[in-house]
Amino acid sequence: MKILKGFLLFILSIVLIVFLVTFFLPSRFKVERSVEIDAPRHLVYYYVDDLRNWKYWDSWWKLDTNQIRIYEGPLFGLNSLYRWESKQQNVGTGELKIVEAKPFDSLKLALRFGQEMVSSSKFVFEEVDGKTKVNWMLEGELSFLAKWLGLFMDEAIGKDFLEGLNSLKGIAEKTFREKTSFFVDSIPNIKIVYITDSSTYNFNEISQKYASAFPELFEFAKKNNLVFLGAPISMTKSFAENKLVFDACIPVLSFDNAREEGRIRFGEIPTSKVVRTVYFGSYSDFSKAYTQLQQFLGENKIVPKGPLFEMYYTDPSLVKSEHNLTLIFAPF
Repeated sequence: MKILKGFLLFILSIVLIVFLVTFFLPSRFKVERSVEIDAPRHLVYYYVDDLRNWKYWDSWWKLDTNQIRIYEGPLFGLNSLYRWESKQQNVGTGELKIVEAKPFDSLKLALRFGQEMVSSSKFVFEEVDGKTKVNWMLEGELSFLAKWLGLFMDEAIGKDFLEGLNSLKGIAEKTFREKTSFFVDSIPNIKIVYITDSSTYNFNEISQKYASAFPELFEFAKKNNLVFLGAPISMTKSFAENKLVFDACIPVLSFDNAREEGRIRFGEIPTSKVVRTVYFGSYSDFSKAYTQLQQFLGENKIVPKGPLFEMYYTDPSLVKSEHNLTLIFAPF
């Protein structure tokens, strides 16, 4: 009996010690890593801002490339999100959402792992000697029993952060060096307000036509309280020997409470698979990007369905012409 009592007292003492140590362990965790990337800040920022890019650089995608990722909200930026689901226990389920965006300075994201664990992640982009320093931070609250995990969090997650940041570095530097990168993914249904116009194949005339159409669209959207869901879009409708017909568009959440006015019309870009070209360069060199895109489509035996369209990620009045960042979509 004495031996049994002594054993029970020993077990009770161990439990008490563990409880006391756990009580004084920190309830919050923080993991932080950084990398320096030889590419302009807005190019690096885009590869984090557009959540469809994550599977090309984040280390958690590599843990299960068969995981399901469902994207919602804008194509990129504030309120865009994806949910993931995996049969592998170390990946599980969860959600990642951009809750704060300060182009091209920082991004704040909310993460949910499973049904309970919630944390906050932040990226800060800083120009350093012509390069971009990216700082990636994750912090969150731990339940009482999970406090012990906090002792290993920095080493375990920090390793994944460094792997992801180095992959991000590789993709961004490749695009900066080669001017184009290609990705095969998908786009959701996109509602647009648009203006159809035409021009000769003269760069200055085309630029003037767009410079007239987009302010008109933005003014219409502002007047009707339309919510933007992305950057301005250009869609080629047809081209002949010396005439280009195009749509200047802006994506919106909905136009249910607005009416078409003047030359402004409502439409949509249907859900489809796409080849997404990330082009870093001047508009005057678009022909090179399109030539490379056609080569990529041919090499991969992809036949486009419907018109190709461009989305202008950067404002050309705020960056050097050779530093414009444009997305070219080829639906198929």
